[in-house]
Amino acid sequence: MFQASWDEIEIQDRSEYKQRMYDVLTIDPASTAVVTIDMQRNYLDPAIGALPVLAEDAAHVVSSAEDMLRLVRSYSIPVIHVYTVRRKVEIDRGFFMAGVALMQAGISRKVSQLPHAGVSDLPDRLEGSPQSNLVESLVHPDDLHLTTKRTMDPFQYTELDLLLQRVYKVDTVILTGINTDTCVYSAAFSAANRGLKTIVVSDCVASSRGRDSHSMALEVMSRSIAWVLTVEQLSQKLGKPGLAKPASKA
Repeated sequence: MFQASWDEIEIQDRSEYKQRMYDVLTIDPASTAVVTIDMQRNYLDPAIGALPVLAEDAAHVVSSAEDMLRLVRSYSIPVIHVYTVRRKVEIDRGFFMAGVALMQAGISRKVSQLPHAGVSDLPDRLEGSPQSNLVESLVHPDDLHLTTKRTMDPFQYTELDLLLQRVYKVDTVILTGINTDTCVYSAAFSAANRGLKTIVVSDCVASSRGRDSHSMALEVMSRSIAWVLTVEQLSQKLGKPGLAKPASKA
């Protein structure tokens, strides 16, 4: 099969398709839940993070997520935080991310996936470490927390599926988090495979692997498995246009 080089590929304009899909989208708050993925200081606090997104991206994601969460909570939409907190025994035994051979190979050879940072010597989100903590401004006492995420897929080895489909009985899930091109992407696939209407909020996701990886993942998801909306577009679909601050394009 012919393999074109990157600069030979013509990126097709799918804006008309996206607009038509946006027009048909409806959201019922009573059957909707928000899932945040790995919204931890490890990624969103450049001062201490081992795998930080760019500082300006971190600030934008946190500010946008604060707006988005304020919006959905005004509709009593439940918020579930799914993230990784590792036990000391996992660190001691060298358990990193189950099944991700590429990541493990890179770490063992000190080859960083991040274009703006090297491989950190910090243990990955060790229980009790500041890196394992969620960004405080994104948390509300009524939120639920699942800390057993051990792969890119927040549904695997966690109670997320049970909570969404049996406790809250939702048909729509709104996704935010880090990283756009891995864990958010994986979550979108898993949610879509479960028959859930899947929405990714572009202002509330970012990638440590750079803006190109972030943008490519959003583009692919928007063409096949998920609605990709800004915070402002989400507020319009929920009936409160102008509630959130105007969001920049992804």
